[in-house]
Amino acid sequence: MIQRIQTVYLAIVLILSFVGLISTIGEWTVANAVVAHFSNFTFGAEGQFKSMDSTSGPWCLGILLILTMFLSLMSIMLFRKRMRQLRLTIISTILLVGYVAAYIFFAYVYQVKLESLCGEGSGCIPPTFHLKFAAVFPILSIILNCLAIQGIRKDEALVRSLDRIR
Repeated sequence: MIQRIQTVYLAIVLILSFVGLISTIGEWTVANAVVAHFSNFTFGAEGQFKSMDSTSGPWCLGILLILTMFLSLMSIMLFRKRMRQLRLTIISTILLVGYVAAYIFFAYVYQVKLESLCGEGSGCIPPTFHLKFAAVFPILSIILNCLAIQGIRKDEALVRSLDRIR
């Protein structure tokens, strides 16, 4: 099981998803002071932006990462059933692409809300968004899933060629 390279790729995806799940994935700053932070389950604002509604947090991002972790774990366990492993890895990749799209959407929506709270005539400086390091993990996971898919396909081709020889 572990000697197959796609198992290593899937294990790294599992680890990256877990670390990304518990980390802050973005923040808004004004003059090097953090005014809002963004994680997979919550959005929190501070200072003059405290009035912003934070009850509608980005919980779907956390759910997508949990599903990705579950599918990666299932793919590792199904090392003998390569076609099922391939399907689960493809679904995991699609979920990660959806995660990246949802992340961009939520970051844009929160940026617009924070800028609208600042107002044009109030004289306050609108906050700027900064990616945190953990925001890159889903993109790395997509790349690793693609490498795992490639490895699974190679294994399946090898097994089919050996079946033809017999």
